[in-house]
Amino acid sequence: MNINFLLIESSRPQWSETAFESYKSKFNKSITISWNGIKPATRNKNYSVTEVVQKESALLKKKIKEHDFVVALDKEGINLDTEKLKSNFENWIASSKDVSFVIGGPDGLSNELIEESNFCWSLSQLTFPHAVVPILVLEQIYRAWSMTQNHPYHR
Repeated sequence: MNINFLLIESSRPQWSETAFESYKSKFNKSITISWNGIKPATRNKNYSVTEVVQKESALLKKKIKEHDFVVALDKEGINLDTEKLKSNFENWIASSKDVSFVIGGPDGLSNELIEESNFCWSLSQLTFPHAVVPILVLEQIYRAWSMTQNHPYHR
């Protein structure tokens, strides 16, 4: 199974890459994880939020493989506790599809991309820095995976 992180980002701090790689290394060889940062659309003083969101969402959609299970991250998505995430993760694994987590830029994802996704997940009503979100998601996926492996990490 491949887990892909597709996100709009202008730069990635070294600490963020190090933390992501640390969690990535904890999975066994049955799961491959990738981070695919995509440059944001140009924003000027009077930019149109709608146009920028549409452009960035189109860039993200180009990176999604045809048969991927797509999880959009959006503050209006579904809140999950750890047990519900584990259940969803087990279903994703059972589907034999790769999973792509889609993270928009500072203005979010287009409604079209969210609606076309298989699942829309809200980490919180809080706003997080973009360098933190993939780490939070990967840590939670690792926690769910460790539960499926009867590993004590989740305690």
